[in-house]
Amino acid sequence: MVVVGAGPAGSSTARYAARRGLRVLLLEKRREVGIPVQCGEFMAENHEVSGIFPLADNLGELYEVPSSTRQLTFHTIRVFSPSGRSWEIPFDGYTVRRDQMDQALADQAVTAGAEIWTHTRAQKIEGDSIKTDRGTVSAKVIVGADGPMSMVARHAGLPPAGELAPAITCDVEGEFPPVVDLYFGPVAPGGYAWVIPKRGTANVGLGIKNGTGQKVTHLLEGFLRAHQWKVSGWTGGWVPSSGPAKATVSGNILLVGDAAGHVMATNGGGINLAMLCGRIAGECAADTILEGTPLTRYETEWRRVCEGPLLEGVRISRFADRFFPNRYALELAMRVLGKKRMARAIRCQPLYGRLP
Repeated sequence: MVVVGAGPAGSSTARYAARRGLRVLLLEKRREVGIPVQCGEFMAENHEVSGIFPLADNLGELYEVPSSTRQLTFHTIRVFSPSGRSWEIPFDGYTVRRDQMDQALADQAVTAGAEIWTHTRAQKIEGDSIKTDRGTVSAKVIVGADGPMSMVARHAGLPPAGELAPAITCDVEGEFPPVVDLYFGPVAPGGYAWVIPKRGTANVGLGIKNGTGQKVTHLLEGFLRAHQWKVSGWTGGWVPSSGPAKATVSGNILLVGDAAGHVMATNGGGINLAMLCGRIAGECAADTILEGTPLTRYETEWRRVCEGPLLEGVRISRFADRFFPNRYALELAMRVLGKKRMARAIRCQPLYGRLP
């Protein structure tokens, strides 16, 4: 079995497949796993994940590595409207050093029995063979955990991860209160800017809706100037923003993580979900190779556990899109929604269900 991409989704897939006794090769195109960091570095606590995905189980064992690399613990997300009005949303989570976490997850996969090749690019897939710049290898199952512009998906003829949103992030030095701040409005058209504290620094960035005509670099520069923060550099990337892919299995190939659109549309969160779906992918791949179970079981299983909340997140995101273009309409909508419904949106729960 070959897994392309050693992020949280790929390393989790490799770990759970190797634990079942499979020969697993994990390919990573970067020289060093987890570098550069292209993420807000925020994890939800296990009970929050259970609240969003109630069919997920045994999360303590799954998230052992992220929990051990935590930086700061949070109990509040503070949401700012275009006018600067704020609401404090109770939400439990923590920050991690994403580079350290990714490296620890890859090590966890290796400890389980997987082999990893770094600085190795997957180039072409033909049947059960995958060509890399280090030679051609064969695999009964090939896993695409190679991001939203997945080469594996393209070669398998699987649909792309959907609409992609540009995002950019940097580190700002300093001490910050243990609160996650989200800013909506012109600062990040169609998306939001964030300040997510770690120890002695904060992950600061923003993501916007694609097609606004704005450049994320210019928007981030303006956001940093407004807060009088200075940085030496940043990294950028693309985040799936329109829900899960319509299909994630084709023949002997499956997709997981960003390659499969495994991102919550209302908040851009993907680490918890990538690892959860990675565990399902590794187990289902092992069932296919060892027991002859159809690989399509993976499609059925991750959708059973995760698809409902993800699709609800898409519905909420599309509802919000009506208000994002006009700061005054967005301001009014946020005031009408209020604290409790914003909390529901963050958790991909129906906005107009029964409020607690």
